[in-house]
Amino acid sequence: MRKFLSFLFLLTLFLQSSAQKAAKWDLRRCVEYAMANNISVRQADIQARTSEIILKQSKYSKYPSLNYSLNHGLTYGRSLNQNTNVYQNLNAMFENHNLQAQVTIFNWGSLNNTVSSNKFGYEADLAAIDKAKNDIGLNVARQYLLALLSFEQTRVNEIQLQQSLQQYNNTRKLVDAGTLPELNAAELEAQVARDSATLIQSLANYEIDKLTLKGLLNLPADEIFELDTPPVETIPVDNILLEDPASVYKLALNSQPQIKGNNLRLASSEKAYQAFRGRLYPTISAFGGLRTSFNNGFQEFYRSGSSEKMTGFYTKSPADPTPVYAFTDDLGTRQNKFMGSIWNGYGTQLKDNFGQNFGIALTVPIFNGWQARSNVERSKLDIERSKLAITRDTLQLKQDVYNAYQQAFGSYKTFLAREKQVKTAERSFELASKRYDLGVMQTIEWLTIQNNLTRAKVDRLIAQYDYVFKMKVLEFYKGRGVRL
Repeated sequence: MRKFLSFLFLLTLFLQSSAQKAAKWDLRRCVEYAMANNISVRQADIQARTSEIILKQSKYSKYPSLNYSLNHGLTYGRSLNQNTNVYQNLNAMFENHNLQAQVTIFNWGSLNNTVSSNKFGYEADLAAIDKAKNDIGLNVARQYLLALLSFEQTRVNEIQLQQSLQQYNNTRKLVDAGTLPELNAAELEAQVARDSATLIQSLANYEIDKLTLKGLLNLPADEIFELDTPPVETIPVDNILLEDPASVYKLALNSQPQIKGNNLRLASSEKAYQAFRGRLYPTISAFGGLRTSFNNGFQEFYRSGSSEKMTGFYTKSPADPTPVYAFTDDLGTRQNKFMGSIWNGYGTQLKDNFGQNFGIALTVPIFNGWQARSNVERSKLDIERSKLAITRDTLQLKQDVYNAYQQAFGSYKTFLAREKQVKTAERSFELASKRYDLGVMQTIEWLTIQNNLTRAKVDRLIAQYDYVFKMKVLEFYKGRGVRL
């Protein structure tokens, strides 16, 4: 028995020393850490940043587009000689430069409505981040309070163990002196063992609750983690009797990000519908461009000499026509080197071939596989879907607020009843202890009354923490956030 109690004492000291060495986590720190590191919150943040990129891209689509292209290659066989404008068998190198610009002048507001739709979508995703933060904050607060409840239950069980142990020591002395029978000491020794097991279980429950809280915070399971454990009496709560579920619901309509996000998504769907409708009609745009080119063969002609040759003309004479001869240049060919002579005249050709173009374009959608019309029809359904989401979440919010109020009111009444029960149990235990010390009460009767007191204290703690959490839920719906 002594070895077991010594082990329990050392275990308690170890847990207390670990709590003293570790940095304390209060509710504010837990909630802030969870909002920054929870996976759901980070996923919502990534979605919002994606929507921001889409919004930025749609804004830039209103500005003129400018594109430059360069084609550089080789031609073989029969092709058009860019210098002589004659088709011939020629191996050549070519290069084309194009700079093209285009801007939409009128498209029935499609671009502007697309920007507005993406803007509302981005704001809705920001509201989704707030919703994810609120959800994780509420879950963290609930688990934090459960851990505090486990800690308080540990303290109650520790006090009961000390009382049982003290009573056992006193009874043991009386039994050894022959004043009381051995049965009294045996019953108390069994009670000490039961209280020890209860204390160990409550310590384990406290550690399990902390592990669950670590999971919500996305902390490693082996990281040192100890909670700040303020007394439940110091946690501020509003007076439930001053609350009105209707007024709380009105505040929730204006403060809950889910409702705000649904309204924004409806606005986004309506603007998307207008944007898709605009694409059913003709689009007017302006365009302009600059172009130039270079072309040179791998073989070039050069003057190798001159000789007298027939020109193909004839002179009139009484006799037969007399052909006309003239001196003409003799042409030869030589190979152009890729890293040398083939680039001759590059700048001159780019200058001589330089050209411009500009104009107005009219694009009329006639048939495109029903794509434009299907986008319009889908956007109509998105509007209906958004309206249904608003109706669903508004009704659910009202249901949740009224349920939270009724649960908080019921928890308050339960707590008051448990408070009376503890006072009655404490009075009964006080009287029973006096009778037991005088020897007019059996040990088993005293143990029953002591267990009733402990059970009453635990029930009061459960009711008190339940009431505190239910009131925090009401504060959350009122837009105050989660706080202790």
